[in-house]
Amino acid sequence: MRCTERRLLLPITEAFVAEGKFALLEVPDLNGGQPSYLRLGTAAPLGESPGDDLAERIQTFIDDERKRDGSPDFTSVEERKAETAKLHTKGGWRDHSDGNRISTTQGDKIEVIQGNYRLLILCRGERQAGWDVSGGHITEVSETFGGGTTIEWVQDYGGTWKVVETTIKGEVQTTFHGDVTDYYYGKLKYSQTGTDTFPTLNVTDDYLDDTNPSSPQAIPTENPEIEERTWAKSIKSYTGSETLPVPSIHDVTWAELMDSETHATSIADRTYVKGPSTSTMEADSITSSTKVEGTMKDTTEADRIENSTTADKIVSYTKADTEDKTYGNAISLTIGNSLTTVIGVESTINVGVVTEVVAGAMVEATLGGEVTLVVGGTVDVTVGATLSCNIGPTIDFSVGPQVEVGMSSVEMYLNKTDLSVARKVLAGLNIYL
Repeated sequence: MRCTERRLLLPITEAFVAEGKFALLEVPDLNGGQPSYLRLGTAAPLGESPGDDLAERIQTFIDDERKRDGSPDFTSVEERKAETAKLHTKGGWRDHSDGNRISTTQGDKIEVIQGNYRLLILCRGERQAGWDVSGGHITEVSETFGGGTTIEWVQDYGGTWKVVETTIKGEVQTTFHGDVTDYYYGKLKYSQTGTDTFPTLNVTDDYLDDTNPSSPQAIPTENPEIEERTWAKSIKSYTGSETLPVPSIHDVTWAELMDSETHATSIADRTYVKGPSTSTMEADSITSSTKVEGTMKDTTEADRIENSTTADKIVSYTKADTEDKTYGNAISLTIGNSLTTVIGVESTINVGVVTEVVAGAMVEATLGGEVTLVVGGTVDVTVGATLSCNIGPTIDFSVGPQVEVGMSSVEMYLNKTDLSVARKVLAGLNIYL
């Protein structure tokens, strides 16, 4: 039955066709040629009724081809596709309106759907948005963000649903007021910001064509500027624990410029290494500056300390009173010339035996007075020529016996005065000239 009066609602009668029974309530000329109808029962062939151009936009559900092998209540892809193929042919309820549809409910509203549900909103044009609720999962379809969500059954962790969300573009501002707790468990947690490849699009335009969304391989790859600021009453960071340490931590940083600045009232830095520790630095130049108002104390305890320095030239400048104490044997080797200049008084006290061996020529010059005090025995062995030149008075005072033994001795003085309480000269032959 067809109703030709817009305000007249007549009882619905039944119509019979070859494919089954249906009832039709139709207003074909609503507000100037806009049709509206309600059809109950057998479905009409798709394409014969108003609104079929919109209905045919939905022919499938996301769950039709979803990977779910081994999941609870598993049905094959063929079975899911076969059921969806009946979407527009099973009949039931079909309604359409070229006008608006407004529904109001003062109380509760309950909808129970045994099958799948899909909502498509064209937004007065060709902008597609909506939801797909099929196979027990809700998937959002939107042009707000390029990308999408995929859900599939995987055999990890004994079988579980895996959700992969891909967002290609979007500007997000998030504000939390309250307590926030995050827990992550699983086999992998991967995070990436930016990329080490060159931009795939002209990112200087800062423009994306929403009418022709880019594929994930062609999205702009502009690297962002990152700024992080934190204010807190206290900050604690823990990685691993004594009972379960992290097996391996690998930290690599590549940067054109690194600028680090720390302001604190006090700093305590502790590092405990059970095995070997290796530190390597390579640079064109290194400048290190330390300014301490009070005392700077550096303590190192080790079974063995080895220092190796290779340089064209080493310049060391110290402006302070210096106190150096060494407990143990000291061996110093210099291959090359050595020059030591002391402006002031130099005192060397050796408690014990001093052995000086010069293999080669030795030139010693003293400009000024020289006082040598030896309390105990002294052994001076020189293999090679020795030249001692003193310009000025020299006093050599020895408390104890002094023995000079030589195969040959030549002494030349312009003026020599010997004062001794007792002197013994024992020689097989004495020649005086």
